[in-house]
This record gives sequence, C-alpha cells and structure tokens, in this order.
Amino acid sequence: MLKKSKQGIFLLLGIGLGVIIMLVILIFENSRTPIPISEKEILRAKKEKIVFEKNKSEVSKGERNTYHFKPFNPNTITKEELLSFGLSQKQASNFVNYTNAGGRFRTKQDLKKLYCMTEDLYNQISPYVLIETVSPKSYSSNSNTYSPNKFTSKEQLIFDLNQADTIDLQALRGIGASYSRRIFKYGQKLGGYVRIEQLKEVYGMTDTLYEAIIPYLKINNPNPKKVNLNNSTIKQLSSHPYIDFYLAKAIVKLRSDLKSFKSIEEIKQIHLLDQETYNKLLPYLEL
Repeated sequence: MLKKSKQGIFLLLGIGLGVIIMLVILIFENSRTPIPISEKEILRAKKEKIVFEKNKSEVSKGERNTYHFKPFNPNTITKEELLSFGLSQKQASNFVNYTNAGGRFRTKQDLKKLYCMTEDLYNQISPYVLIETVSPKSYSSNSNTYSPNKFTSKEQLIFDLNQADTIDLQALRGIGASYSRRIFKYGQKLGGYVRIEQLKEVYGMTDTLYEAIIPYLKINNPNPKKVNLNNSTIKQLSSHPYIDFYLAKAIVKLRSDLKSFKSIEEIKQIHLLDQETYNKLLPYLEL
C-alpha cells in the first residue's frame, strides 16, 4: 500500500512538472509572436501617412522661392536687375561674374553652366530669356587648300583672340571643345597672343583649319605679360613656350656673368638663341 502511494505521488509530481514546462514554452513563444494589428488600426496609419505627405508637399511649395521675372538678355543684364527679379546676392554675383569674365550665353541651355542654376530656377527663368542670334555667314575662298563648306563660321562674329573664351572660340566652325581649350591655354602660357600667326603653334592646328578661322579673329592692342630677364628664375623663364630649360639656364648664367642685363639685346650673345626665336620672344621680355 505504501509503495502504491509513493508511485502516485511521483506520477502527480511528473504531471505537474510537465504542465509547468508546457506553460513556460507557451509563454516564451507568445513573447516572440507579433501582436496582431486590426484592419482598423492599419487604415488609420495609412490615413495619417497620407496627411503627413500632403502637409510636407504644401510646406515644400510654400518654401519655394518667389521670383518676378521679366524678359531679359542674360549677356547684358546687370546685377541690380537680377536682384530685382528675386535672385539672391550669391546667384546674381555668379551670373554677372560669368559674363564679366568673358563668358557668353548662346542658348537658354547655357544658363545651366552656372553654379547657382538649380533645376527649379532654370524652369522658372528660361521662358524669359531672350538671346540675340546672328545669321550664319559662309566663308569662301579661292584657296584650294581647304573646303569652305567644311569650315565656315557658325556666326557672323569677329573675336579678339586675347578676349575670347573657350565658348566664344567654339562659335567658329571646326573648333570644338578640345581645340578651344588648346588655343585658350596656349594663349595663357604665352602671356597673351601678339600675332594671329601664333595660332599655328597650337598643338594639332592644321593649315586648313587655320586658314578657315583667321577671317574671324583679330588682336586689338596686344599687351602681353612680360618676363623680366633680371629677376626671373630658371623655372620662371622656362615656363614660357619660347624658352626651354637650356636656354633659361644660359640666360641666368649670362646674367650672372654680366651682373645684370642693361639691354634685352644682350641675350643675343647666347649661342642657343637663334634670330627667329629672339624675334618671337622679344615682345614678352623686359628688364
């Protein structure tokens, strides 16, 4: 009898322990299962999101800059006029600095080159842009060295070679972005062009292209940047296209021997300097 009682007790304990374990497992699983959300709560959340997005859009529209544009020529407009349109000081300055530096707007799309030009500003300003266009003029020649149909001026314009920027130069037929950069950069290295013929020294310039574009180029009152023979270092001298390292070194040595140059002609004593190079270099030299 005692033995059966003990067995009953162990059985009850086993059942109780099993129930406890099952409860623990159920509680643990329920803690990992997401609490279901009613359809009503989901619908309410969606409505709240729609209202939020609508309010956000209205705020964005409210913050949009308000401009008061009138028809204008971007190549001649002043900073004061731009400010009266509602542009900021920074935007107006960026605009006029571009034109003051020699930049030109040839199409409305050119306005996108400005740092200040956002997509929103462009969409608002472009309908008011008026740019004078010039009818193309064909260039003809009796020369048989090139085809006038291949290289003709895009516009009836004549540019000062020292004032033209890369955009101006691309207005000439046959001059693309690459050529215009070469012409512009070579002019900077020279310190300014003094003769139209110097274009022949630009890398890649062909006789055909040169003959086609020279009717549309001029040089008014050349005022090249000078190289001082008495103060310049070898590095400074050799940075000029007409002076290589060896000639620069010879100039500095002769200057040291003479203590200083009294006249520019004294550099003719250098055997590395031929008459042709001297003549080309002369407009760029000073004491």
